[in-house]
Amino acid sequence: MSALLLAVGLTLLGCPQALHWGPQDPNFNETLVSGEWFLAGMASNQPKLLMEDKDAWLLVHRIQVTPRALQLHLHKKVNGACVPITMMANKTKRKFQYLLENGDQNRLFLEKVDPTSYVILCGHREKREEEVVVVNLLSRTPEASPDTLLLFTNYCRNHGIHPTNIIKVTTTGGCPPLPQPRTSAQLATDHCLRT
Repeated sequence: MSALLLAVGLTLLGCPQALHWGPQDPNFNETLVSGEWFLAGMASNQPKLLMEDKDAWLLVHRIQVTPRALQLHLHKKVNGACVPITMMANKTKRKFQYLLENGDQNRLFLEKVDPTSYVILCGHREKREEEVVVVNLLSRTPEASPDTLLLFTNYCRNHGIHPTNIIKVTTTGGCPPLPQPRTSAQLATDHCLRT
């Protein structure tokens, strides 16, 4: 009962950490989220962020987990073009919470996870003394399953995001994945094929 009162109190005081518990298993191995992902859903408490070419349209397509951070490989749509970006989200003392390296106090929470199927990431930042929340559903396949979409919708609703501010993202109009780094052997083979 006291934990529930603490969570409610922190929430009322505007402390976003109160709503974020991370994966159900406290011993969850974060490295399991490494790999390729597709953006399957987005939500925000700020509807304007869901419009194309806005801040929320960071299309994560790969996550690399290092001992100190999550490295997010993504695209941002700028004037209709896909621009590749890499962002670092440094681990904090709190498990499954990260700080984005972008000058602001943007916090990223690793939430619900089935590493073979989906990841829910929730970002918080202060903007003009207002808490801005953006939630992303990442899927291992281009289309998330109906059960995963329902889980995402329920997660967003439980975190105060109105259903009209929850959208399903399809691969249509998305950005292509970035080319994978090439090994020296692959580069040598490419060179031989061109000559």
